[in-house]
Amino acid sequence: MELKINAKWSVFSMLITCKSKGIKFKLFLLLVTLIIPNLSYSQEFKMPESAVFDPLTKRYFISNFGDGNIIQIDSTGEKTYFKKGLSKLLGMLIYENTLYVVDNPKTIRGFNITDGSPKLTIEINEALFLNDITVDDSGFLYVTGSNTATVFKINIASQTYSLFVKTPDGPNGIIYDKSKNRLLVCYFKEKAPIDEINLEDSTISTLVSTEFTNLDGLTYDKEGNCYVSVWGPGSFETGYKKQGTIYKYDSLFKKEPEIASSGHYGPADIYFNIWKDELVIPSLLADSVEFLPLKHDCENTTNKP
Repeated sequence: MELKINAKWSVFSMLITCKSKGIKFKLFLLLVTLIIPNLSYSQEFKMPESAVFDPLTKRYFISNFGDGNIIQIDSTGEKTYFKKGLSKLLGMLIYENTLYVVDNPKTIRGFNITDGSPKLTIEINEALFLNDITVDDSGFLYVTGSNTATVFKINIASQTYSLFVKTPDGPNGIIYDKSKNRLLVCYFKEKAPIDEINLEDSTISTLVSTEFTNLDGLTYDKEGNCYVSVWGPGSFETGYKKQGTIYKYDSLFKKEPEIASSGHYGPADIYFNIWKDELVIPSLLADSVEFLPLKHDCENTTNKP
């Protein structure tokens, strides 16, 4: 008997050669019994890009850029599909029991997190590469258009959108700063700044200049410190080194940033879980997601599910 199982791609290829048909039939039933119960564990991270957490059900949601699937992780660590077969998924957020996700290149989708039913589908015709998403206290969504140097504003109630602001370069990450009623955006470029956008008049200005190259995601902890993910030098044509770093800024952006974590391979849309004091880092190029319990001094350990 020869049994071949390619678990990496969740494709099971079985070749059974037996003289007795009865034995072959029983072996087949046994193999099906053993394999089928474990299929729920075969969900994989394929270029994971964004992460969010639902405190009510204690579930993480991870968006896969590589295969268009959303994977949910329960409190025991079991991974199952929440949604399958979308396009190239990027930024996500949860607002009022709805999971919103950027379905690149032009679409924003919303799903009820209880039953997965669709709640919103908006296609932004002017967009070429929608990237990250955030929400303000009034329930308006804001989405970055990386290839058009734009931020779009979405009215959830009316399911309409408008151009909110033109940015100096193509914005990547975006986050709502509740304390100052502003948006922060960062850029995937050399010496990338972090800009602030006033929600009252949509004016944009540089919050902090950096010497960092290729900024991706932004997130806040519950003390108001801001974290930014940095890929470092490279390109998708020539490649990147495993030197991605997460930097932590104080709430006023007055001090030099601290290194919260380093050695990542394409750290994407990071997320701080305020309920668990945990920084979640989807590593796009490593097909992995890291969960880092953080202390105030930035000491951490890494846990890869």
